[in-house]
Amino acid sequence: MNSYENGSEITKVNGINIHYSLEGQKNKPYLVLINMASHNLTCWEGLYEDFLDTFQVLRFDLRGTGKSGWDKDENFSFPQYADDLASLMDKLSISKAFVLGVAYGARTAAHFALRHLDRLDLLALFDVSLTPPVEQKEQRKLAKEARRLLKEAGKKEIDIKKYWRFYENRDAALQHHTAHEKDTDITEKLSMISKPTLVACGRQDMNLSEAKRISKILPVSKLEIMEMTGHGSPFFRPSLVVEIVKNFYITNKLKK
Repeated sequence: MNSYENGSEITKVNGINIHYSLEGQKNKPYLVLINMASHNLTCWEGLYEDFLDTFQVLRFDLRGTGKSGWDKDENFSFPQYADDLASLMDKLSISKAFVLGVAYGARTAAHFALRHLDRLDLLALFDVSLTPPVEQKEQRKLAKEARRLLKEAGKKEIDIKKYWRFYENRDAALQHHTAHEKDTDITEKLSMISKPTLVACGRQDMNLSEAKRISKILPVSKLEIMEMTGHGSPFFRPSLVVEIVKNFYITNKLKK
């Protein structure tokens, strides 16, 4: 089912329209899912419903992607994406949330943690690197290897949908996708994040070494290495992603 046809809404945030979906029972804690580069909120279709027994789930299109708007080119930046999320949470009366980002989304989540730590309950960084993106040809080779291993293990291949990458304007989507070119490496600053952080990365992901480094810098972190998993882990092993996230949440909830 295309999530764009199921209860999504648009609200004005920082002068632009932000397209979002908030689902789940009112008494449950909030989980924010931040998309990979150039993807929209529909890309979580393979797993977000499995979170609803534990969380209220907020998905949204970052500026320039999906059905969200955009403004000046200089406002395509990870600090701006983080501030957009904080303002969206204000609009929805969400004081705190467990924030989870994948790849480019993890960059946004890291900036959110540094800029809005008081709004953060827990943090999850999947497939994360805060340095310039790696060689995509090599990344694709590893992805192919992960899919081969999954097939040999009898795991069903994920059906990738074209509309997960829907956007309304090619130039805006490109600006969104290239925000890393003007971003600074904030890796060392992560030592200031005092909230428990899950760092997860696939064994067949070129970001694995960076994920390990980031996990060591964070004061309170748990590293999870996902076998048979390439870059974009929810597109390889969605059920494993859900399991890891829920276990991390439950473990930290019991500590409180």
